Amino acid sequence: MLKILHLRGYRSLLDFRLSLSRLTVITGENGAGKSNVYRSLAMLQRLAEGRFAEAIAMEGGMPSLVWSGKRLQNEPVRVKWSLEHERFIYEMECGLVPLAPGAPTAFRTDPDVKQEELSLVPLQASGGSKSHKVHLVARRKGPMVELRSFDSGWEKSPLPLHTPESLISEVRDANRHPGPALARETLLSWRFYHQFRTDSESPLRRPLTGAWSPVLAHDGSNLAATLQTIMESGRGHLLEEAVQTAFPDLQWRPVDDQGRFQLQICRGSLKRWLDAHELSDGTLRYFCLCAALLGPKPPPLLVLNEPETSLHAELMPAVAQLIAQVPEETQIIVVTHSQALAAAIEERCSPCRRLDLVNAHGETRRAGDEGANRVWVFEENEGEE
Repeated sequence: MLKILHLRGYRSLLDFRLSLSRLTVITGENGAGKSNVYRSLAMLQRLAEGRFAEAIAMEGGMPSLVWSGKRLQNEPVRVKWSLEHERFIYEMECGLVPLAPGAPTAFRTDPDVKQEELSLVPLQASGGSKSHKVHLVARRKGPMVELRSFDSGWEKSPLPLHTPESLISEVRDANRHPGPALARETLLSWRFYHQFRTDSESPLRRPLTGAWSPVLAHDGSNLAATLQTIMESGRGHLLEEAVQTAFPDLQWRPVDDQGRFQLQICRGSLKRWLDAHELSDGTLRYFCLCAALLGPKPPPLLVLNEPETSLHAELMPAVAQLIAQVPEETQIIVVTHSQALAAAIEERCSPCRRLDLVNAHGETRRAGDEGANRVWVFEENEGEE
């Protein structure tokens, strides 16, 4: 389980430290910085894939990513991720590409990874207190990496790393150095869903040839196949219950008369099935949430960003009930601006940690802490510092 996320210098997250529970709900008005929390987590998965520079380029490059408010004199421009998982602790600091007259580059907006550290948490300490010793297994300064193997101690990586990428993606010898492999596979196993395209060209609206799909694609393109997989994997009763709770007396099917996979519905006095291209945005997105939350292959971490998009307010209890049915082994983070959804989740899911965010002079802070002269810290069982 992910225990603590600490971000420094990432857009509005000047110094943001969050202690997470099995279910965490993050709320706030538009512009409070909720999406920055979501993006910062999703960025870690791109880092593990070896696509860190590409992901940052899609956000406008490092100059667009870093905190743009006041800084201390001579303070370097940096973004820092600190991640405390029950199995490892990972820290990474990156900044702007330095001016190098002797080695000019056109990739001026790429991240320049300055430092990294990776430590493993002993298995017997994974559920214990913070006083347990951890084992540093990898460290980096600039392009040079030192790795610790269990048979020969510390050794330098034979080749320098590309400065825009992480040792987690670049160190691939899992037999000698299992630490980076553990962190990489953990990050890659996380699942992120940020709305779903429902325009006329959306893959949700096109019939496809289906394949067994225990996991909904991030864009929902295999929606019908995932729904059929849920029906055939022994969780169909949960899916039917979720649909009837939201849309009483609705008939639906994921495979049409030609054997193509597409969501079709029939309701009321209609005498034919409506194809996917005819369905409302809200109907498609609700079925996507069903597929994401009820799939037979739950992830260790599931992050939903604004799942309420296009849904009627009356559907918030149904969405909360879907979240309540996710297996206990899955940790969930819900980022939403819907107070109704947040309240419905709190009512149906226990334990549930809720965090309300506000924007204070460009900085994301916890509600009630806008006027403080310090950045807030929220720690489990410790309150505010």
